[in-house]
Amino acid sequence: MPPGSSFVAPTVNYAPDAVVAAKPILPVQRKAVVASGGDNTKKQARTKEKNEAVEKALMTWYDDAQGLANRLSEEHGNKPEYYLRLMFTGGQSLQKSRGPNAYNAWTHNLAKEYNQDADGGETMNLVDLQREHADEYQSLSAAEKAELVRAFKDTRESRSMGLRVNPRGRKQDANSVFDKIETMIIGLKCRVGLDGFYCFFKNNSEYQMRPRWFFTSPQLNRYLSQTVKRWDVETIGGLGEAFSIAGCDLMTYLRTAKARSDWLKAEIRDKIAAMLAKITGNKNIVMQYKAYEKDIVIENGVELVGWTHDVFACPSSLPPALEPLQKLLQAIDDGQCHFKRLTASEVTARRKEFERKVAEGTVPARKERADKGQKRGKYRARKTVAPQEEEEQDDEGEGDGSKGRAQKRRRTDDETG
Repeated sequence: MPPGSSFVAPTVNYAPDAVVAAKPILPVQRKAVVASGGDNTKKQARTKEKNEAVEKALMTWYDDAQGLANRLSEEHGNKPEYYLRLMFTGGQSLQKSRGPNAYNAWTHNLAKEYNQDADGGETMNLVDLQREHADEYQSLSAAEKAELVRAFKDTRESRSMGLRVNPRGRKQDANSVFDKIETMIIGLKCRVGLDGFYCFFKNNSEYQMRPRWFFTSPQLNRYLSQTVKRWDVETIGGLGEAFSIAGCDLMTYLRTAKARSDWLKAEIRDKIAAMLAKITGNKNIVMQYKAYEKDIVIENGVELVGWTHDVFACPSSLPPALEPLQKLLQAIDDGQCHFKRLTASEVTARRKEFERKVAEGTVPARKERADKGQKRGKYRARKTVAPQEEEEQDDEGEGDGSKGRAQKRRRTDDETG
C-alpha cells in the first residue's frame, strides 16, 4: 500500500432474499379458432369498447392520484411528480433523463438569473417568471434557442461528470450511486434470475471511503471464501484500492527493476501468443522462437513483423534493460508489431530458402542429448497412490509415537548360498 494512505475495513452489503417461482407456469396450449368476417368485426368492436372503458377508469384513477400528489406537495414541500413516481413505481425505478429542449433551457437561465442571489424564502416562483417573460422566449431566434440547448447540455454534463470539491460530497455521491446500482441489481435478479457481486474502491487519498462490496446472496461470499484460496474481501479490497491509488500502473507499483522487467516480458509473451492464436485460429498453438522459420512461418504461413528489440528470442531470454522492452510492448499495443499472413508464393519462397540453408549447414541444429547412443531401459510409469490409501498407510505406521514396522529385508542368492 502506498505510503500515507490509511487502510480501512471494507463495507459488505448483501441483497435480501428474493422470492421467485420455483416452477414456471406455462401457458395452456390452445388451437387457433378460425373466425368469420362478421365475428372479427364484432370482436374488434368489443375490444374497442373495453379499451375505452379501461382508459376512462384509468384516467379517473390518475386524476385522483394527481390530486393526491398536489395535496402532498402542498403539505410536505416536494414536487407533485416526486409523489407520482413513488405511487407508480414504489421508488424502485430509475427514470432515464430526457433530452433538454429550448424552453427548459430558457427557463433554467431565467430562474438562475432572478433567484441566484435571493435569500431563502424570497425566491420567485418559476411559473410566475415564465408567465411574465413569455414574450422574451417567443422573440428568440432558432440560433439562440440552439445555443441555449447546447449550454444547458454542458450544465447537465458538468453536474453528472464534474468533480466533487469536498470529501463529504464525494462520499454522499458515491453512496447514492451505490444504492441505485444495488436496487437495479436486486430488481434484475427478481426479473431474469441472476447472481453476482461487485467491489468499488476509491482511486485517490483525498477522502475516506471503505471498499464497497455487494453480494446478491450471503452464501456466495461464504462459498468463495472456502473455495478460492486466500479469498478475503478485506485483503482484496485493500489491494485493489492501493493499486488504484498508485495509478493502476504496474511500472510505478512494482518496486525493483527486475520485477518491472519480468512483468514487461510476461506481457510481451502473452500478447504475442494471443496474436498468433488469433491469426492461425488455433488456440493451442505455441510460439516458437528458436524454430521460428520452420514451425511458424513455413508450417503456419504467418510472419511476425515490427519486432523492435535487437534480439529476437523468447521474451524471458531477452536482456533485462527496461527501455527496449517498453518500446517493444508499446509497438505491440499500437499494432506496429503484429502477425501477417503470407501468400502461397511467399511461403514457397521461404521454404526453398530454409531448405537451402539447411543443406549448407547454416541453420543451427538442435542440441543433442547427452546420453545419445546409450541404451536406456523401458519406461515405466510410476505407480500413483490414492490419497485414501496413503492416509491408511500413514495411520498404520503411527502408534504411541513409534515408527512404522520395518519391512523384512529380502535375502539375495549370495546370502542363501
